[in-house]
Amino acid sequence: MGEDIDALPEVIGALSVLGDRFDVQLAIEVTGLPAAALLKALDDAQRDGLVAVERGIVKFDPNRRERAYDDLGAHGQATAHAHAAETLQRIRPGDLQGIAEQRAGAVAVLGVEAALGALDDAASAVERALDWEGAARLWQRAAEVASIEHDGRAGPLGIRRARCLFRAGLFADAVSVCRHAAGEARAVGDWRLLADAALVVRGIADRDTCAVLLDLCRDALRNVGDDTVLRSRLRSQVIMLAADLSRVPTEGSDAQRNLEAAEGSGDVRAVVDALHATHSVSAGPLNAAYRLEIAVRTERLCLEAGLDDDLAWPLCWRVDHDFQLGQRPALDNAIERLEEYADRRNDALARWRSIMARTALAHHEARFDEAVRLGTEALELARRGGHQAPEFVFRILDYSCRLKTGRELTSDLIRSQGAGPDAFRIFWAMVAADTGDAERAAALFESALPALEEIDGSDLQVQTHMAFAVAAWSLGRTDAAQAIYAALEPFADELSVSSTGQAVSGGSVSRYLGQMAVLMGDWDRVEIDFARAMRRNLETGARGEVADTRFDWATGLIRHGSARDRERASAMLEAAERGASELGMEPLRQRAAATRVALKAEPSPLTDRELEVAALIAEGLTNKEVATRLRLSVRTAENHVLNVMNKLGLDNRAQVAAWFTRSRTTGESPTR
Repeated sequence: MGEDIDALPEVIGALSVLGDRFDVQLAIEVTGLPAAALLKALDDAQRDGLVAVERGIVKFDPNRRERAYDDLGAHGQATAHAHAAETLQRIRPGDLQGIAEQRAGAVAVLGVEAALGALDDAASAVERALDWEGAARLWQRAAEVASIEHDGRAGPLGIRRARCLFRAGLFADAVSVCRHAAGEARAVGDWRLLADAALVVRGIADRDTCAVLLDLCRDALRNVGDDTVLRSRLRSQVIMLAADLSRVPTEGSDAQRNLEAAEGSGDVRAVVDALHATHSVSAGPLNAAYRLEIAVRTERLCLEAGLDDDLAWPLCWRVDHDFQLGQRPALDNAIERLEEYADRRNDALARWRSIMARTALAHHEARFDEAVRLGTEALELARRGGHQAPEFVFRILDYSCRLKTGRELTSDLIRSQGAGPDAFRIFWAMVAADTGDAERAAALFESALPALEEIDGSDLQVQTHMAFAVAAWSLGRTDAAQAIYAALEPFADELSVSSTGQAVSGGSVSRYLGQMAVLMGDWDRVEIDFARAMRRNLETGARGEVADTRFDWATGLIRHGSARDRERASAMLEAAERGASELGMEPLRQRAAATRVALKAEPSPLTDRELEVAALIAEGLTNKEVATRLRLSVRTAENHVLNVMNKLGLDNRAQVAAWFTRSRTTGESPTR
């Protein structure tokens, strides 16, 4: 510009292309003025309110900068941008983003290739730094330049932007960009671009999102021709989206044929996608071993082929598998690996799923405040990206934690019953039963019961059947117990949880088997199932479920009715009350305490004469001595002793003596 330029507007115009904030040294290089001359110009501009200069940084007033930029005119703007780009390339060649932005503004002078080349270099570098939002902004700028110049690369550049938005967790924005790219693809008949738009987003089970992507996939499949790889990838996406929409198992043969086609193509990405689809239709708990096999194979392929962006899925599948089977050391390791991946790749969806896993684990271990805190963190992450499904998931978590701890249930906690198979009504029956609305619970239970097997094979199969058990237990539905027991029995050693997609753990499945066994009156199974539930809950750290299981077991023992069962029930209720108190589970503590008080107040099952016999047995008298003391025949005394043992559920005289002594010691009157 020369050293004697006093025209402030020319200086301000030259600087306006640099944005609202830049350093003084860059301003010196761009204007070509000596430092003293530029600083004088900046002082004048500062007095006029155009800029502020602080610690070597020039801050433009945005409105004044915009006016100065407009005053340059189209040719002046392009020329100024070209000069700024040349200056940056000379003095700061590493500032790829700055160079790219300036070249993008100089398309009229430098041409579209220079602009798109610089933007590609900058966006690719930012991607390598895992700054997905920053890269998305640069790809957006590149797509805008291409679109203005009527360059055919605008669509593919938009897809690259969508992929970065997806990695950044901005799912709604990613879908919107894909829909726009798909519209352009349809207009020009670019079916490969349409296919690319359909394949960007996955793992977001929002109904609207699934419906949009399913439409794109099906449209692309009708037009992509004989491209084996692309057809396989699109079919994989269709299978996954259909499973997310229905939440019920789909025909696995389609997924198997698709996997075989992908393997035949020799394309690793197609195989990985096909394995993902196969996993989605194998979500039922009966397929745990097969799903682990899929996870192992998918992880190996991703590592071998460098498909880092796809590695999150097998890591999530391992977490879900280990949680379902209650393999605690393996589960802790699997969650840590998923967290490490989310941090290393700055992957928002993986981070959300890892937080959900931590949330489910906190709920499983009765750390209810922490579960809500983590759930809130996951919800905020999902809301930021426009991910809708987690809203409902969080309401379920919040409801469960409030119910367990006795906090007030807010009126909008469960706002709607939502969509899904008829069997899903059972969840609302369970909620109604939990909140004391027995009439509504009974009606919902009745309407859901015919669809008991409708959910078989779904990832929510165990949780749904568990809800049937809870509602049946609350309503005393002995008629349904056998069918519910049969549905849950294959999973007796497992946990009722889906950790990276749901945030609530129901603990050991055997607890609900024990409930059904009580309703069935199968006392051998009651002992087996509740004992197994206690063991599995203790092994996996489910302290709250331990207390709940003790209470349920005690309820069953009381229902059985023998004196020995009543003694065991009293001890279990005391332990349940103590455990609930330690964990802040106030409703359970109150129920256990009230039941224990009521149990103590109940009369003895023995007649007055039988109580006399029990007292003499406790003194150590033989049958003959009992007969003599009570002036009975020996045969009559023997019959009384047998009746005492039968009513108390005891096997010998020593146990009778122990029962009588304990009854007096604990304050439970052995008299009628």
